[in-house]
Amino acid sequence: MTIDLTPFLQDSGPKYLAIARALSEAIRQGELAPGTRLPPHRRLAETLGVSVQTVSRAYAQAEKMGLVQSRIGSGTWINALDDARESAYLRGQEPRQESTLVDLSIAHPVCTPGHQLRFRETLASLAEQLRPEVIAANRPIAGLLHQRERASDWLAERLGVPGGPEDRVLCNGAAHGLMLAISTVVQHGDLVLTEALTDHGLIALSRTLGFQLRGVAIDERGVIPEALDLACRRLRPRAVCLTPTQLNPTGATMDEARRDAVARVLDHHGVWLIEDDVHALLEPPGLTPLAARLPHLCFHVTSLTKVTLPGLRAGYLSVPRGQLHHTLPRMRATTWMATPLIFELADAWIADGTLAQLADEQRQRLNERQRLASRLLDGHDVSARPSSLHLWLSLPAAWRPEELQQQAEQEGMAVTTATPFMVEQTPAPRRIRLSLGAEPDLERLEGALSRLAALLDEAPPPMQIIY
Repeated sequence: MTIDLTPFLQDSGPKYLAIARALSEAIRQGELAPGTRLPPHRRLAETLGVSVQTVSRAYAQAEKMGLVQSRIGSGTWINALDDARESAYLRGQEPRQESTLVDLSIAHPVCTPGHQLRFRETLASLAEQLRPEVIAANRPIAGLLHQRERASDWLAERLGVPGGPEDRVLCNGAAHGLMLAISTVVQHGDLVLTEALTDHGLIALSRTLGFQLRGVAIDERGVIPEALDLACRRLRPRAVCLTPTQLNPTGATMDEARRDAVARVLDHHGVWLIEDDVHALLEPPGLTPLAARLPHLCFHVTSLTKVTLPGLRAGYLSVPRGQLHHTLPRMRATTWMATPLIFELADAWIADGTLAQLADEQRQRLNERQRLASRLLDGHDVSARPSSLHLWLSLPAAWRPEELQQQAEQEGMAVTTATPFMVEQTPAPRRIRLSLGAEPDLERLEGALSRLAALLDEAPPPMQIIY
């Protein structure tokens, strides 16, 4: 076939990268549909006026990015867009300790040397008085009883999650908890509703488990109750998965009135709810989870990852009464039981107040960074919570998100567009998500945000024309 990549080419970097990026943009804009066969290397080289070797490198780069797939004897084909997004995410390299790139692309808490010191001190203390069952146990599948009892009291007192130890499951992070909750009530082919923009992990999970995922309209307070009611009536979903607190990527957070309205809709339709409350500890106490309003319908998921250390994969799943015997076989099949040593450390931090202190410190640090970003990006349309991990930035009319993403990378910043968070194939919002926690050095963060602010005030570079 003949394709015209000229409108998507930009004058930036090596020619083979420009071609690969042009393929990405053509796919995003719908000019190249999934399943399309690309022209042979020589034909595209002649069309663009470049060498065959350049096209070969471009196709190889596009395959690394997850955009295309080469089939021996059949040619090169465009992947499904969802596959491309997920492949690009999974292929991301581990950050180097001395990287010049300021990473504003990943949701990450602010980690300081103090975090490492607390971690080491707690491990040393545990080593002196470790219970034998912590390293010898392989039952109960839901987690050791003393760890679930402490976690249950904390979940009820700090977050307001209903239930007792018999309703709690310790899991390896919130993503694992979501998978357990959804697989408990959702079968292959079932329909699940979520926000129109949602965490990319849920989108990947829908492909892994084979359920249909549909988006519902949102505003600055999260999912719109009237839109949710209409979707429930028309589509009759098996379950609804919502993030009421600091929705990724927009930061939208439901106030109590919105939570009441959403709960009434779900209760009226009798639909299962999976509540992703992973950001709960980034908000001061006071917000009541949806689970408190719908204890008979709601699976509640949270973790310590966003306020402590990313490697502390301590997740907590609370299930509706009577559902535990359906969840435990999924737990056994995926990991047998969560790592007891991790939860022994979490148990110690809950008991001695370290967790509460770390959460308070995290909110303070993020608040400082949000105020810094607000000052440096003054004059631009920014949506953010005072203690959120990231902000949601609207772009000037001259910029397209992918153009800004590429230009920012060339200037030493990694940012994220809306594309990975889109549930359906609709035009992406002209926004980018900036995460403020991954860069530990506040001066480097300030420099990156200053460069980004200057970039936003400039015109995009001209498109590349290849002769």
